[in-house]
Amino acid sequence: MAKTAQGAEAAEKETESSPAEAMLEMILMKEDEIKVRIQRAENESQRLVEEAKLDAAHKKREAVAEDIGLDLREKELEKAKVEAEKVAQEVRAQVEEIRKKGKERFDDATKVVIEGVLPGLE
Repeated sequence: MAKTAQGAEAAEKETESSPAEAMLEMILMKEDEIKVRIQRAENESQRLVEEAKLDAAHKKREAVAEDIGLDLREKELEKAKVEAEKVAQEVRAQVEEIRKKGKERFDDATKVVIEGVLPGLE
């Protein structure tokens, strides 16, 4: 009977440790599951951060390109304005020269017309 009592005690200890071992096993499995979830969340957050960085860089390039485009447009408009003013000054100078020559030749032109219309009145 002593053997049976010892065997029963050993079986009882084995039964007691089995639920403890099972609990420990469940804890370890849950811990692994949580580690996997954490790793997935970290990967997803890293992906989102990288995506946001790329998006921000793209928007920055667009903004810079737009600013450069506006600057270039303003410079080209200024050049065109300067060129237009130069042409306008040249045209004004030519008009003034033509007026001056016209005034100088007005008397001669009048004589030519009069001679053409009324020949021999001189």
